[in-house]
Amino acid sequence: MRLNYNQIKLCITIIASISFFFSSGISGQTNSAKPYPQLLFPNFAKSIIKMKSGKTFSTVLNYNMVDEEMVFDQNGVYMVLDKPNEIDTVFLQNRKFIPVEKAFYEVLVTGSVSLYIQHKCRWSAVASKSAYGMTSQTNASNSVSTVHSGNQVRNLEVPDNLTVSPANIYWIKIKNEMHKFTSERQLLKLLPEIENDLKDFIKKNNLNLRKDEDALRIGLFCNQKLK
Repeated sequence: MRLNYNQIKLCITIIASISFFFSSGISGQTNSAKPYPQLLFPNFAKSIIKMKSGKTFSTVLNYNMVDEEMVFDQNGVYMVLDKPNEIDTVFLQNRKFIPVEKAFYEVLVTGSVSLYIQHKCRWSAVASKSAYGMTSQTNASNSVSTVHSGNQVRNLEVPDNLTVSPANIYWIKIKNEMHKFTSERQLLKLLPEIENDLKDFIKKNNLNLRKDEDALRIGLFCNQKLK
C-alpha cells in the first residue's frame, strides 16, 4: 500500500511525538533523583566490602554522616550495613573506609603515622522570622532516623525546619595510639618533633585542614618527615 504525502507527514509527526514522550520520561526520571545533605556522596555507588574472614561482597552504598552509618538501597528502602565489627574495609567511590565501633573512618594516609577522617554532620534548627523581624531557632528533634521493630531502616528525608552542618573530626595514629584533632594547632602539638617544619609547609602551600585534598598532603608530608 502506498501512502500519499499527507499520510507520510502524519506518520512522521506521530513517531516524533512518541519519541519525545519517551525521551522526556527518561530525562525526568534521571533528574528527579536528589542528593541528601547528610550523605557523604551525592549518589549511591557500587562498593566492595571486605570482611575480616577474607570474603568480599559487592553492593551499592553511601555514608550517612549524621548517624555515622553505611547505608544501602534495598528495593527503595534505605537499610543500614549491619555488624560493622565483622568488616575489615569498605571501598566506596575509590576511597577506603574502616569500621570504628559503628562508624566508618576514611583512611587518608597510612605509614609511620596514619591519618583518618571521621565524617560527621549534625542537625541544627533553621532560624525563623518573628513578628518583629527578629530571627529565632525553631524547636526540632536532633535526628530524623527511623527504626522499626529492630530492622535497621533509615528515613533520609530532612524536615524543612532542620539543616545539616559539617562537624568532621580528624584522627592520627602515632605508635598505635589514636589521637583526635579538629584544628591545625592541635595537630602541631601532637607532632612536636616536626612541628616547625609542618607549620612552615602548611603556611607555604596555603593548606586548609578542612579540605580533604589538603589533609592528604599534610599526611604525606608527616610520613616523609618521620621516616
